[in-house]
Amino acid sequence: MSEDAKVGVVIVNYNGFEYVVECVNSLMLSTWNNLDIIVVDNGSSDGSVGKLGAMFGDSIILVDNGVNLGFAGGNNVGIQLALERQCDYVLLLNNDTVVDNSMIENLVRCSQFSGGAAVAPKIYYYDQPNLIWFAGGGVSWIKGIGVHYGLNCLDDGSFDANKVIDFATGCCVLVPAEVFRKVGLMSEEYFLYFEDTDFSVRLKRAGFNIVYEPYAKLWHKVSASTGRGESKMSIYYGDRNRLYFNRKFNDCCKMQFRFYYLGSRCLKVVMWAIKGEFWKIRLLREAVKDFISGKMGIKDNL
Repeated sequence: MSEDAKVGVVIVNYNGFEYVVECVNSLMLSTWNNLDIIVVDNGSSDGSVGKLGAMFGDSIILVDNGVNLGFAGGNNVGIQLALERQCDYVLLLNNDTVVDNSMIENLVRCSQFSGGAAVAPKIYYYDQPNLIWFAGGGVSWIKGIGVHYGLNCLDDGSFDANKVIDFATGCCVLVPAEVFRKVGLMSEEYFLYFEDTDFSVRLKRAGFNIVYEPYAKLWHKVSASTGRGESKMSIYYGDRNRLYFNRKFNDCCKMQFRFYYLGSRCLKVVMWAIKGEFWKIRLLREAVKDFISGKMGIKDNL
């Protein structure tokens, strides 16, 4: 294993100063020393840029976008900078995570032993540290979504096998620089949600592998940035982008997906109406309408 491989860690932040602090502090305990920690701020209004600069100084590379470029847009700024700085690998990492000190070392070792694959770790819930959130993933073309293996399972050793997978969550994935050079950056038209599923499919179709490495671990404050359950953003971007992703990639199960999506959304609408949650119905209608009219990117006044 090349012990001098340089890893650029890209963390996108939007009004998450406290999350970034804990995340960066955990990275600084890493057994892998050759790191560029790149924090890309997407126009935060909580003073993140000034406070992070004062706290960490030259220990991190701080980029102030000034505006919210979305998940993919913010990550792409960091990825391009990491490539310019001659990083051998880019680690995409959510700001609301805490990494195990050996996580990066295990990810790099796995990638090198797997012939330059992208590698995803085992991810736990932060507030339930032995409960799995992600232990590898795949794409359900009938449902039209990326799925998490091991979701909400206690870590009893059942998910300790290293294996090739089809989907890596954007919460944390190590990607060799060569992959970005051949596959391209993340697709920015989504703004939020499904960028990681899109990238996983493009990566696999370009001939690269994604590997799940169970001995690389981190803890995720799930939905800390967008709220738990059905938020405005999760309903609008989740549905609009789901439809767009499937139009773009779903070659095998288009009809099955259409029936599944229509049936599941009709059921949702009925349940929301019973509960009096008519704002959710309006958002779903907006999502479908914008998809049909080709309106992608950020949704104003959401």
